[in-house]
Amino acid sequence: MASIKTLPTMGIYTLVLFLSKEVCLNVGRLGFQRFPKGYYTYTGSALGIGVSALCNRVSRHLKKEKPKRWHIDFLLAHENTVVTTVVAVQTNKKAECEMNRYIKKKTEAKISCRGFGAFDCKEKCESHLLYFGEEDIKQKIARLYAENFGSRYVLVDLG
Repeated sequence: MASIKTLPTMGIYTLVLFLSKEVCLNVGRLGFQRFPKGYYTYTGSALGIGVSALCNRVSRHLKKEKPKRWHIDFLLAHENTVVTTVVAVQTNKKAECEMNRYIKKKTEAKISCRGFGAFDCKEKCESHLLYFGEEDIKQKIARLYAENFGSRYVLVDLG
């Protein structure tokens, strides 16, 4: 089984999250937002080195206690949120918006929080957080990465 250490140095990633019950959270500039129980994906990129490397970015996401800099920090810090899977691919291209739109187009994903993770989005994405209800979408996300990137993607199953 792959571990976080097997993630590429730089590239794009999608976190598969499970929220075990509905919550209302204050998400920084977005204010109070309602998050229904269920599965979500959050797609981002990490194209740097050191603390900006993909492995380090994902490791930071997995910590419950951390300064809240990004929208995703507020959701991930909640006690009822668990990251179940990470899917990533090595690239030096900022392709997170493209992958996020592809996931939304190919699935029944909904937008539960407009603007989430897309504050500085140059491609005008509605949100980088997608909602899937009760369906565990880990295998679908892996398949979509395979369709886009072939066998180059890495899947880390965290539970």
